[in-house]
Amino acid sequence: MIQLDVGRARPRSGGWVTRARSDPVTGLVAFPDFHTAFPAYLVDAMTCGTAVGVAIGDVDHLTGYGGSLDAAHPERFGHLVGNAVMAHLGDLSATWFVEQAFQAGCVSTFGGDEVIITAEVEEPVTFELAITALRDLCRRELPRTVSFALTMVTPNVPGLRERLRDPRSAANLVLATVDMTLFTRKAARHGTADDGFIATFQLDLAEVRCVVA
Repeated sequence: MIQLDVGRARPRSGGWVTRARSDPVTGLVAFPDFHTAFPAYLVDAMTCGTAVGVAIGDVDHLTGYGGSLDAAHPERFGHLVGNAVMAHLGDLSATWFVEQAFQAGCVSTFGGDEVIITAEVEEPVTFELAITALRDLCRRELPRTVSFALTMVTPNVPGLRERLRDPRSAANLVLATVDMTLFTRKAARHGTADDGFIATFQLDLAEVRCVVA
């Protein structure tokens, strides 16, 4: 696969997310361009026997951030300040991404305050260490922490081979499982100081019964 250079400028042509648009707030690959390309990317990687790391990050407690309305600084309230945080997160994520030694990959928007990172890696620990570095960077540079869930997709994942007969369904299942893990962990730690966590788990698609596409 061809390396995709992600930054605030549009990704250069020839990346595996072809003709990808840049999200106007974060500068990352816009939804649904990544979502459309991911099934074929996943099949290609699994056919080649390549491990793919998938991580979803969500800004902690972004809703309501901004304090009281100040007539002199209205951009510090509500959605305006939220957009500023997401723009900064996009800058940090893009800069971090191009400094990694991933064989290929992408940083994209995934939800209102989520980013998703996919990358081909030789060793799972490489991906986990890279995401940890991004988490720590966000802690230093952003007014809110970012929590992540991550997993590795390999040809040996239980149930994956059968599900890849329908690539889009398989890709959706992988993404939804990572997303579910992230928000299950968030719900479990609600009211605690466990912000900016990294939830790492072993993917098992044999036991998942259904997923909303």
